[in-house]
Amino acid sequence: MKKSCPQLRYSEEFKRMVVEEIESGVMNVTQACRFYGINGAVSIYKWINQYGMNEQKGKKVMIMTHKEEHELVSLRKENALLKKALEDAEFRAIAWESMVEAIEEDLGLEVKKKPWSQALQEAKQKLYGAKDASVSNESAGSTASPSKPDTKEKQPLRRI
Repeated sequence: MKKSCPQLRYSEEFKRMVVEEIESGVMNVTQACRFYGINGAVSIYKWINQYGMNEQKGKKVMIMTHKEEHELVSLRKENALLKKALEDAEFRAIAWESMVEAIEEDLGLEVKKKPWSQALQEAKQKLYGAKDASVSNESAGSTASPSKPDTKEKQPLRRI
């Protein structure tokens, strides 16, 4: 009959010490087995997985082809450019809004609530006076061209 060796139990601190020495490069797994009298390298590999610095548990490993990696890089660049464009558009919108507010304060016009053409006509009236603004009001208000009759004054059709 074969005699069985008693099962050895190692403390957690001992296991951590062995793993630390292996990870720091003082010794490798086989040297640690010989030095400390550990009968199986499998035990040490389990300790490294459990207590080691480079454990891979809970980490994702992505394997990509060169084409996929290139596509990912280009998409990240495009995303950064779009974020920059959005930021520029937001700054531009803020600038336009502040300009409209300044026009409303300086000229006393409500630009936001009126159509732009009406606000422009009122601004011309205040700036240039009534005589110049009336000429531009007539030309701006009329949509009919000289070759076409004015469609606002329609005559009823007669049936014969």
